[in-house]
Amino acid sequence: MPGCFGVAGFITVITSFPSYWQVPREHRPLSPAGAKKNRGIRLGPLFNLAALQTLLRSGDFDTDQLWIATEKCNKDLRKEGWSSTDVLHMLCALTTADYYKSEWCEDSHGHWAPCDAYRLPYDAQRQCRAPSSGLRVYLKFSIDDDAVVTIALVSCHEG
Repeated sequence: MPGCFGVAGFITVITSFPSYWQVPREHRPLSPAGAKKNRGIRLGPLFNLAALQTLLRSGDFDTDQLWIATEKCNKDLRKEGWSSTDVLHMLCALTTADYYKSEWCEDSHGHWAPCDAYRLPYDAQRQCRAPSSGLRVYLKFSIDDDAVVTIALVSCHEG
């Protein structure tokens, strides 16, 4: 979907913003204890997809705020020839029906983050959903919304 999000020429600090968490604070997962054995989080989806997409379309989100959090994800993006802009288009194309699961994921620095995973049919050439002819794309991400929103992309590949 070309034009689905705005790219700012600078990072905007948002002083009043919605929570991107869909799960109330008192029910959020606190720590990844035992995450390597039991990575699943049964509260999902954890993040408010509509609020995230509103931010992406507003022009207040800079591509520098998309952090490729694992080397595997970086390799997958290079293999597919996808850029950060392509990933943001994919995030804008998601629907709640694309939600797959929530789980703990480890980044390249050994830190654990609660993530939502989505699978969507996507046409990378046209940058839009393509239920009958697109690749099945798997996206897994977390959102740090303490100050400036950062999306930690953990996984993005065909599958």
